[in-house]
Amino acid sequence: MKQTRLFLIVAALLLWAPVLDASKVPDVDISVRLGRDGAAHIREIWDVDVDEGTEWYLVRKNLGDIEISGLRVRNEEGLQYVDEGEWDTDRTLRQKAGRCGIVHTRDGCEICWGLGSHGQHTFIVEYVMSNAVKTLQDYDMLHLQLVSPGLSSPPSHVRVAIRAQEDVGAQIDTSNVRVWGFGFHGQASLEDNTVIFESTEPFQYMSSVIVLLRFDKGLFASPSVQDRPFQEALDQALEGADFGGGDSDDDDWLATLFGMLITFVMLFSFVAPIFNALGGARVSKRTKRQILGVRPAQVDWCRDLPFGGDLFASDVTLTRLGEDRKNNALASALILKMIYEGNLEVRKDASGKVEITFSDKSLQNLPAPAVDLFKMMRDASGQDKVLQDTEFSAWSKKNRKRLTDWTSSISSLGERKLKDAGWSRGRVYTDSGQAEARKLMGLKKFLQDFTLTGERETVEVHLWQEYLVFGSLYGIANKVAKQLKDIDPVLFEKTVVYDYTTFDTLLTMTNSMARAITNANYVRSSSGSSGSGGWGSGNSWGGFGGGTSFGGGGGFSGGGFGGGAR
Repeated sequence: MKQTRLFLIVAALLLWAPVLDASKVPDVDISVRLGRDGAAHIREIWDVDVDEGTEWYLVRKNLGDIEISGLRVRNEEGLQYVDEGEWDTDRTLRQKAGRCGIVHTRDGCEICWGLGSHGQHTFIVEYVMSNAVKTLQDYDMLHLQLVSPGLSSPPSHVRVAIRAQEDVGAQIDTSNVRVWGFGFHGQASLEDNTVIFESTEPFQYMSSVIVLLRFDKGLFASPSVQDRPFQEALDQALEGADFGGGDSDDDDWLATLFGMLITFVMLFSFVAPIFNALGGARVSKRTKRQILGVRPAQVDWCRDLPFGGDLFASDVTLTRLGEDRKNNALASALILKMIYEGNLEVRKDASGKVEITFSDKSLQNLPAPAVDLFKMMRDASGQDKVLQDTEFSAWSKKNRKRLTDWTSSISSLGERKLKDAGWSRGRVYTDSGQAEARKLMGLKKFLQDFTLTGERETVEVHLWQEYLVFGSLYGIANKVAKQLKDIDPVLFEKTVVYDYTTFDTLLTMTNSMARAITNANYVRSSSGSSGSGGWGSGNSWGGFGGGTSFGGGGGFSGGGFGGGAR
């Protein structure tokens, strides 16, 4: 009977689920600032590469007494969109460009804005949800779905940061808050008075982000009152949840159902290219071919450094090609470059903890952005001038403008280098630029597959160091280092200088610093006290952070189903 029920439900889902388009969402970063009155001031940054549709929309249903206001949208060029109020979906791509609005439905609304054009975009969306915090009998509660399932393009990475505004009069910390996360595979933690939810796996079609926070009385004075205890809301949210310790038949059945659905979605990811070929070339494919001069599949592996080894021109080109990477991977590559240039040094303290120190070597060998990054890291290290793993993250929260200015200063540097070298004219690559772009992608293929080649022993140590720097730019430095260690431990030690564990920790530190730069650009709210942050591993069932649950989360406000390009 149970197998029959499972088959019928899965069959219905398969018939109903739409074919995923070829668009991509590499990253979604959401900042939520909670006011004393219980309102949630939300900023969402959507990094997208869209191939179809005329608009992007977010579903916000199950609102109850929540009202959405203050909509503001701007794109990667800083263009502030015109808020039209009630949104008209029945228009062309051109007619919707530079405009935003809200569609009110019977059970909620949809936040909408025009795509303007197909291709890569970063959309910054801001709005306010009144009455987001609920006043309960014994505690106060935030229970929102911030990312909906059924998106046209599930994101590769999602991060949500929730903190209290200054008017609350106190910071969120382990003494007054408990947290649970549902709908995705990831982690929940508390860092510098901010609750962080972050995915550890790419989203699937049915993934979502549902946050549940329990606050002690006194922080908020929300007029939205629910005459019930928090435990009632928690019990509802925990139905169907599994934080890693459950083994009930119902949990196994639900996991199997989702597993089959995800398998179906993955199957369509292989079938979709066939439909795309029948329907004609996509815009992104034409763009890639223009940049490379050939189809991406025709690019062969290459050992030469692209664009003369220039990281800035390479970074811009990778972005234009739509390569999935962490934001500010360029910062990780620059840090590794400074280590190999001798400007930064890596050591371990008495307890074996990895630290970065600063040499007296002249900085004249470094490009201006690297010099600026060096100085920011040195400032973050404090009086002892020894940078430990959490110091830069804490420093970044107090120096957001400086980091934002740094990002802005390098945003056009790659384009200028491409133009000055004759590799491009605007966004159109010349023949020589296409050749360098092929080297860029060919080198990535080489680094991913060099264990299959028979010529690795001819590569010099210095070149391998350059390879690791580019591996950091590609987001695969740890994989490259491990492969090199496995096939040639001697060459690995000469190249890396440190043991593998130290180098792996170093890469984690550089990625953490790059993420701090990204977060500083995404969250320009006032920063509270630096604090020590962190809860330890904790137990998600007890609300102390740790892993999230794919299932459960029922009873939330906001969210719904669907969204993305249409």
